[in-house]
Amino acid sequence: MAGFTKIMWVQSRTVAVMLLAGLTRADPARIEAWIAAGSARRAGTIVWGTLAGLFAASLAAGQFGLLGLCVFWLGIILLIR
Repeated sequence: MAGFTKIMWVQSRTVAVMLLAGLTRADPARIEAWIAAGSARRAGTIVWGTLAGLFAASLAAGQFGLLGLCVFWLGIILLIR
């Protein structure tokens, strides 16, 4: 179970870094260094806060049906690119 938790943490952190880098138009390495520079609690707050925001945005987009979800996913893809 510990291996699964570590894999999920790394994947969640990568998603949060890419989303924050897309929002701020900063280099992902710079965002990764910023997250790593703080404590583990701060890193967890940043990562889970970003993912909670993503989840809330997906719920809001889901209120508009399939079209809303398609626009949401398109926005995420464009943001990360």
